[in-house]
This record gives sequence, C-alpha cells and structure tokens, in this order.
Amino acid sequence: MSKIYDFTDYDKYLSLKINFELWLIIAYFLRPLILEISSFQMGRGAKSSSVSGLKDLVYPDDFGLFLAFLTTIPVFLVIFAYMKRKPEAQDYIRTLWRHGGKLLVLTAVLNVLIVFAPFILNMAHRINPMGWGQLVIAACIIAYLATSRRVKDTFADFPVDTEADKGKSEVRSEK
Repeated sequence: MSKIYDFTDYDKYLSLKINFELWLIIAYFLRPLILEISSFQMGRGAKSSSVSGLKDLVYPDDFGLFLAFLTTIPVFLVIFAYMKRKPEAQDYIRTLWRHGGKLLVLTAVLNVLIVFAPFILNMAHRINPMGWGQLVIAACIIAYLATSRRVKDTFADFPVDTEADKGKSEVRSEK
C-alpha cells in the first residue's frame, strides 16, 4: 500500500480500485450497448423516436453501430479481469489486468477508426459534428490513459496470493 493514495482507494485485498475517471471512461466506451438497450427498453422493441434519434445521431448507420459493438470487447475483458481480480486468480487474469490500460487505449483508437470508417469506405462524404466530438473525447481519453499515474498504478497492482508465494519460495529455497 502506498502513501500516495487514500486508504479508501484500496479494496479488501489492498489493491487499488478503479477510480471514478476510469469508470467514466468505461461507461463512455460502453455507449453503443447503453444506446441499444435504451432504444429497446424505451421503444419496447419498436423504434422509439427520441432514443432512436439519439442513436442515429451518434451512429448514423447500423454498420457503425456494429463496429462500435466490436470495440467494446477489450472493455469487457478489462471488466472481466476486474471482477476476477483476487489473490488466487489465474495467470491469464493477471495478464489481462496488467494490460488493462493498453486494452482501453486500444478501444479509444478503435473508436477513432469508427469515426473515419464510413468516410474511408465511401459511405459518407464528411464527418458529422458528433463524430468530431467523439474524436476529441477519444484523444482526451488516450492522453489521460497514457499520462495518468493512477491508471498505471491501478493496472500494475494485483492482490498477492500468499499461498502461491509460499510455494514458490519453498521451491526456490530447495534449489
């Protein structure tokens, strides 16, 4: 445990919890799922004009929405690793967690590509204002993820498995 962060920033295993800014970034990256669920719930399966209009503003065509759904995969991997983050976690969970910041940066880069995809594929002739807004937000997220000490410390911190460490130290001492 470090003196840099408050005691409340740690979980029951004395590992750094995801802070508010990271949760906000995760929620932003999950917006295609949130918009789709909202449009389904608000319209009860039918096209609701208010939520459907919002979805059309952010993703003008279903292809963009599909691509946006694909970009949520790295975010779900980070959430999965966070849920499984405990001392007895398997090595692949530790690896996923250690690379969580990179997975979120990958998601931000993929979000940038989604904005340009219709333009590149000649499906659109210009980027709409909402697309430019998404570009600015993605750039800010990349900057935050790349420069934030808290993000680096959070993804470097993993609960220690004392039983596994005892076994490894016993094996080392026998050699």
